[in-house]
Amino acid sequence: MTDRIRATALPADQTAHEQVLHRILAMPSLAAQLLTAAADHLTEEEPTAPLTAGGWGYALALADCRILSGYPQTVAENAGRRAMASLSPELWATARTRGEWAVLLRSAARAV
Repeated sequence: MTDRIRATALPADQTAHEQVLHRILAMPSLAAQLLTAAADHLTEEEPTAPLTAGGWGYALALADCRILSGYPQTVAENAGRRAMASLSPELWATARTRGEWAVLLRSAARAV
């Protein structure tokens, strides 16, 4: 079995439970997944258009639905707060295209 994040082979002597735990721990956080899903939407739909408040809200709502559905409310809220807190205030001060925002969201997702 290979660790998909680090592209390294897992030791053969690991039990099935250890392998599952390793896979879970190798996954990005829910906050990172939320930012990445929002970035995916922004690049798929008119990436050269300016990002509006409505467009940002829609991208975030779609990402929330896609990533956080099925989690308890407190877990989903925590992930949303962590995702939003990872975005520096300077990002909000500049007008950017949806594609530029997607790049910034992916960068922030790596740090969450």
